[in-house]
Amino acid sequence: MVTRALMQAPCTMVLCLLIMSILVMQIDSSPVDAATADELPLADMQRHSDHRVIVRYSSTLTGESAAAEIEKQVHKLESQPNVVRAQSLPRLGMAVVSMASAEAGEQLMADLQHDSSVELAVPDTWVSAFDLFADSSNPPDVAADAHRALRAERALPAQCSAHPACRMRGLVGDCCPAKDGMMLSCCSSQGKQLFALQTYHGTYVSAGPDGEVSQAVGTLQDSEHFEMIFHADGNVSLRNDYGKYLRSDEQGFVRADSTDLTDSEKFEIVKNENGTVSFKSYFGKYLAAEDGGSIVANRVNASLWEQFSMQQLAAPGQRLPNDPAFSKLWGMHSYHGFDIDAPEAWQVWTGEIGKGITVAVIDTGIDYNHEDLSEQMWVNPMEIPGNGVDDDGNGYIDDVHGADFANEDGDPMDDQMHGTHCAGTIAGIGNNAVGVSGVAWRGVRLMALKFLTSTGSGRTSDAIRAMDYAVAHGARIASNSWGGGASSSALRTAMERAEAVGMLFAVAAGNEASNNDEVPSYPGNYDLSNIISVASTDSLGKLSSFSCYGNSTVHVAAPGSDIYSTVPKNGYKTLSGTSMAAPHVSGLAALVWMYRPQLSMQQVREIIIGSVRKLPALDGKVITGGLINAKDALEAAWAFDPPKPPAHAPQAIEFEDIDPRIGAYGGVVTITAAADESDIDYYRVYMVSGAGFQLEAVGEPIPATGEPELTMELNASFVPPMYARALVAVSGRASGEMPARLRGLAPHVDIEDYGLPILGPKSVSWIGDPDTKKDFVNGSLLVERATDEASITTYNVYWHAESGARGPMLGSIAAVGFLEPVCSGTSCGLINMNRADDGAYVFERRPYGGLEDAEIRASGPGSVELTYFDTEDYYDKLTIGDEELHGNLTCCLPTMELSDGRTAIKWSSDDSIHGAGWSFRLRQEGSTVELQIETSEVLGSGFEVVPAYEKNELMSGMIVVEISGGAGKSQSEAYRGGKRRLATSEPSWGRRIGGANIPASNDKVHPTSVHAKQQKEPWLLQSGLETRSSARVIWSAEQVQQLSPFAARHGRVRSSFMVTGLAEEACTKPAIRAAFVQALAKQLPGVEESDVRLVRALGASIEEARHATPQDQVGWVRVEFEIEPSEGAHIIDLDRIESQLILLSIGRRPAEKFGSALSLVLKASGLPHHLMASPLDVVFTAPQQLSPRMLAAAPLLASAAEHSGDRRLHGAASPLFV
Repeated sequence: MVTRALMQAPCTMVLCLLIMSILVMQIDSSPVDAATADELPLADMQRHSDHRVIVRYSSTLTGESAAAEIEKQVHKLESQPNVVRAQSLPRLGMAVVSMASAEAGEQLMADLQHDSSVELAVPDTWVSAFDLFADSSNPPDVAADAHRALRAERALPAQCSAHPACRMRGLVGDCCPAKDGMMLSCCSSQGKQLFALQTYHGTYVSAGPDGEVSQAVGTLQDSEHFEMIFHADGNVSLRNDYGKYLRSDEQGFVRADSTDLTDSEKFEIVKNENGTVSFKSYFGKYLAAEDGGSIVANRVNASLWEQFSMQQLAAPGQRLPNDPAFSKLWGMHSYHGFDIDAPEAWQVWTGEIGKGITVAVIDTGIDYNHEDLSEQMWVNPMEIPGNGVDDDGNGYIDDVHGADFANEDGDPMDDQMHGTHCAGTIAGIGNNAVGVSGVAWRGVRLMALKFLTSTGSGRTSDAIRAMDYAVAHGARIASNSWGGGASSSALRTAMERAEAVGMLFAVAAGNEASNNDEVPSYPGNYDLSNIISVASTDSLGKLSSFSCYGNSTVHVAAPGSDIYSTVPKNGYKTLSGTSMAAPHVSGLAALVWMYRPQLSMQQVREIIIGSVRKLPALDGKVITGGLINAKDALEAAWAFDPPKPPAHAPQAIEFEDIDPRIGAYGGVVTITAAADESDIDYYRVYMVSGAGFQLEAVGEPIPATGEPELTMELNASFVPPMYARALVAVSGRASGEMPARLRGLAPHVDIEDYGLPILGPKSVSWIGDPDTKKDFVNGSLLVERATDEASITTYNVYWHAESGARGPMLGSIAAVGFLEPVCSGTSCGLINMNRADDGAYVFERRPYGGLEDAEIRASGPGSVELTYFDTEDYYDKLTIGDEELHGNLTCCLPTMELSDGRTAIKWSSDDSIHGAGWSFRLRQEGSTVELQIETSEVLGSGFEVVPAYEKNELMSGMIVVEISGGAGKSQSEAYRGGKRRLATSEPSWGRRIGGANIPASNDKVHPTSVHAKQQKEPWLLQSGLETRSSARVIWSAEQVQQLSPFAARHGRVRSSFMVTGLAEEACTKPAIRAAFVQALAKQLPGVEESDVRLVRALGASIEEARHATPQDQVGWVRVEFEIEPSEGAHIIDLDRIESQLILLSIGRRPAEKFGSALSLVLKASGLPHHLMASPLDVVFTAPQQLSPRMLAAAPLLASAAEHSGDRRLHGAASPLFV
């Protein structure tokens, strides 16, 4: 935490306008960014100057040799001129290359066309999150309101013969047992919604068996339970536990003695702003809870006594969690009934005893410390937290819970809220009496993959890198609540290649309220069989007003309006968007897959798509016409045989950690085999939490050999999740594996970290009292803390004998996590670092250069005092904790107070304008601690201070002698490492200088709202071009219906270009339109003139032109076109066309070349000079690649289709299931 002592003075209005005008001039003058600057948030513009190319290698590079070959090709790329960096993505067969300039990127793409190993090179693009904030008056609930945990109702017996679904399965009896012993929800009363009505007074509405309606206090009884019955006219009736309906009369009397449904038993529900509801009777009067305990219906207006809180209760066949905010999760369970039937599914399965599954949340990151998410976070088993080392060698330091691809580091902390909100819907811990419940209560491992910045936007190349990471680390499901912009064959291919390892993508359909059949939204519109595209619904079962839809492109709908979920810093908030709908599908996929782990990805997808609940409002809006249903999905999965684990368990497990690194475990696991191995194929070891939940597996399965003892040597140490407390040994076979639980048949052993300090105290000194009596001492022991206390919990102080033996303990000093300033990053060598006479650390960088990157880590309490500061505003910044500093602050230099704990000071600069630099003084408190020793008998020649981690301490410490003379000093600064009684190697001691190379963040800004961009053109995505209000069609092709991407049998690419300096009259001439076709065919690879089809031309008056240039005196037109290669062309042909159009839309130089070529063609066509200016100014919009859809129906639970490697345009699509 950082507290700012002196705030930066605001700039004057004139100065602010001047700065912004300079920034706009910079953006407009950039040769690359001119076409896209308008759509980029300010904080992302500096990253946009990083020009990237995504290289797609040939699909023939497969097998073990593929990764090595791709690495070889990437090394070749790095040696080429103007290549800043190249990163291989071997699991996807790709590479991301950062170039020094746009021209260099264009040249690289041209060069790679002649490389036989390269399938295609694609320019990078941008995407953004799909969310809309709800009412801004609803702030995050940082602490959830206290709430009574409602007891679950008893399950009423029901005969299976009364339920068609049970009869179909041949089940008999009262409880309809499934194959795995659990009750099927089909055997419960269907559609029951049970509630308790709490009054303003804190009492509950009670309806007894005698019909009397009153108020009750205390524990909820049967009389306080009401079932809500919905009527076609929108009214409801309330039926009590005795089967009688609440009714009111004209005088306002209320009874519960009716078995018939007339108008007197009907009430209108009125929602109040504070979240309560009121009930208006047929006679227009409100139900009221009077102060004396009676219930009447005689009030004209609804005030406090007329307001009721509806508390949900579990009906038969339902299981409700005790989480306090569950009543706000209408998408899981609501009185309107347009939910996903989550409680009915949870009655069958919650994921609490499953093997678990990893879900990659590709988004803005996740607050992995959140109270309702931390236990669900994925943990990289090969990474030691906080040691500043890339332990697993994957290129990211301390990537414990995922990685941040936007800022190039291993910390995916959410600085926006979008990703954390999605994560809570997927897998917020259920039934833990905290916050909310995700679709999957337990068992999900949330992998945080941050590629969207705090502004909610990100690069396609970073999304692809996140997918490569997810595949490499075993994620099965990817949640993707983002999209927009141009289609990208690189992104499509990455998702397609992830299908080979069985990864399922849940993708938001978009928030433009448009038809994706007509206005594509990517990546949801990619025609891949591992994508589920998700629209959004509201609490009334209608398509959300903002949601995209598509009868041929969007598969299902899920709740997305007013969704309450987790946000950073233990907060909760309501958001809306298809971003909120997609996580419901991700969570359901995880729940289904954990319920039946043997299912293939295609089977899970087909189960979700085939088990929707049909809704009239969704008919014709999504392929299935329905809302996802968790209960029906689990029933569909039930048709598959459940796991059948062995009946016999191993007898014992032993393990002792011998890895001296803090947080890392290594050694030998010994398992005592089961007495009877007749049904056992193998044994496996799992980590389990203190609460007994199964976590990650350790090592590989151990085959059952008949030997009484089996061992597994952990050659590579593992890093357990934060909550791991024990190892459990289970037995397994092909048909299933027994669950790993602390209280079960499987044996367990607690794990205890044998960790040793890697540093010790810098110095120790003794200040004694010279007046003390002989053989006694009285004084202070001063210990200067280690430079880094990450591996130290205490300093133990002993008497030290002259013989070298260790005497009795005098006391101990607690470590506080102290850290002397240490710098990491590529620019540390450029920063002057000195120690002043007063003990302060002085840091200075004056002047500085471009693309600098450094991070200084230190601990508080203390302060940072700026002594000079002048940097480029916005782009070159010093970030101290949560505070960002940029611009000229010489008039008012702030001082930051550092609170307890570790703090990072980050410095970054871009490659444009530079300032004069900066300097600051860092002061730390508590570097030296005093241990007061009262008058004590001398039991040795001196003291020994030994660093320790928990119960483990080094064999020797720092020794202080000559205490009898009143003062002493350190005798030895040499340590012998190792646990007492266990010798180990000797570590290095003293100050540690430098650190690992961790690039600093360039995009850390305060969270900002992310709103969906409304498309302004009827069917074209915008790329830095605003639609002019009076733009009108001046020419149109005859077959207007061909605008639909699904009218054609073959794939195609659509785009448009705007020509400034061309009169509208020109477009009415066939020769000029033929010139457009000719120019496009020459510009685009492999395109014949017959492949180009002009759709229409639009124009407007001069007054509405965006830039006042000489060309505007002539006019401007926008030409919309489609490229449709001949039948039988390979899909790679479309990818090449799309790639070239992306380049034309983001680069000024390629567009200028096209404009020059177009001018020549137009002149050759005989166009009069007064209709055309010279030169022409041409700007392209982002392209959209459209593939044909095959809408043939396929049966539910069909096996995964085999795909041919030769994807022709007329047969490229996979079946969608309707």
